[in-house]
Amino acid sequence: MAEDIQKANIIKSQLGRIKTRAPYYDQINHINDNLKNLGYDYRGQLYRKTTSPELWGNPLQIPFIGRLEAMMTTVLEEAKNIKKTFSIAHSKETLNIR
Repeated sequence: MAEDIQKANIIKSQLGRIKTRAPYYDQINHINDNLKNLGYDYRGQLYRKTTSPELWGNPLQIPFIGRLEAMMTTVLEEAKNIKKTFSIAHSKETLNIR
């Protein structure tokens, strides 16, 4: 029977980090959070909102601009992770930084 448990633990460790339950104080601190203002959803709209319409007139450039858009979205998402890493006001597991 112990071998079955050991096998299960090995499989879990191979799949990745075992997720644990969040501490109770996290739930207590955020029980009244009501985050309605989630900000502007920029994904897929960065270049369309900030560049001239003439740039979008050429259909051959649209795939290239889409790749640039995806790259800029990735850069912004990684900047958020850096912000969380070096923030002293938030825990590293917080989801409240947008």
